[in-house]
Amino acid sequence: MKPILLPIVFLTLFTSGWTQAIPPKSYKLADYNFVAGTQMIGAKYKFTKDSYLVEQAKQIRGMGSNVLKITLGKNYFESYPDLVKDPTMRSTVEILKGQKEYRKIFDMDFKYIFMWVHTLTGVKWLKPMSDQDKLKIYQEMYDLAEHLLREYSGSGKTFMIGNWEGDWLLHGVGKPNVNPSEERINAMTDWFKIRQAAIDDAKRKNPTSDVGLFYYVEVNLVKKGLQGRTCITESVLENVNPDMVSYSSYESIKKHPNYESLKSTVGELMDYIESKLKPKENIPFKRRVFIGEYGYQVSQRNTKEDQCRETKDVIKASLELNLPFALHWEMYNNEYSDKGESKGMSLINEEGEKKPVYYLHKNYYKKTNEYLFSYMKKNGRYPSTSEFRIKAVDILDSL
Repeated sequence: MKPILLPIVFLTLFTSGWTQAIPPKSYKLADYNFVAGTQMIGAKYKFTKDSYLVEQAKQIRGMGSNVLKITLGKNYFESYPDLVKDPTMRSTVEILKGQKEYRKIFDMDFKYIFMWVHTLTGVKWLKPMSDQDKLKIYQEMYDLAEHLLREYSGSGKTFMIGNWEGDWLLHGVGKPNVNPSEERINAMTDWFKIRQAAIDDAKRKNPTSDVGLFYYVEVNLVKKGLQGRTCITESVLENVNPDMVSYSSYESIKKHPNYESLKSTVGELMDYIESKLKPKENIPFKRRVFIGEYGYQVSQRNTKEDQCRETKDVIKASLELNLPFALHWEMYNNEYSDKGESKGMSLINEEGEKKPVYYLHKNYYKKTNEYLFSYMKKNGRYPSTSEFRIKAVDILDSL
């Protein structure tokens, strides 16, 4: 989805849903990957005195999730409107160090933190870069990676650093039929490789840190590549070999007659993406591809109940396809029509209503968490990935 949208929704403290929209208290979670997650980017409404970042993080954690996804880009003050732009900041790590609201959510007990990171250096990386510009890109990513490795050592956290929908960066937003130039392809390849190298070097130079840190490339025009046409998956990935690949999957999840059709389509595309990756050591996931974005709008033709059913199918397919993550778009809505009407993609809407899709996530987390603790008590260990996924699918089917 678009990282920033213009309409701003103003709420009063007296809307009917305001009380139920206050973030619930969090509870102890098993130290495990629940696969399903959500994200918090670009919302223009909130219900408490907390910042946009902190309130949404509390909502996600209180719902029972240990996954957080944010943006840490140069337009941070637009994505989170109560943050004040600091023009003196010239690198990503300066945002993280200088904006206390970011530090607050990073200090919360999320196990997995995903972040969009582009650059504050001013380097125009979609054109051939000079050696000096390449060094700027490298140093910015290295400094961020080293900060995470050192500051959060001992926390058991895993950080996933990547980009927003990369094929729009390559093609131009909303221009899937453009044929990107070789110059542009090479420039994007360089950008990805430099950032991956910086993270690899930071990890080598900080071997005692227990922080998980991985680089991902996000793609969103995978069907085009499957046809042999130019896109990131077909023309860039194999020359980069990133740790992970995120698929923003809107092109593949809609208008399916049944669950098997959805699973087959997503599975084929994920297999194709993964075929472009060379083997790589020290990746803690069985597969290196995941769904970084998916979601469904609510409309007269697609009810809240339809949205919940469709979401359940994507989570189920992700579990059965052994994908490490499936991240729903998103906690608070940021998508509006030209007339300012909400597209209804959120778990909690502008009126403070927790929609069926919210309770789907909440109940899934509660029941899988209970299963994990029960299994640990009985067996002295957590279940294997395959055992968990079988049980998680059973839980989903019961909801």
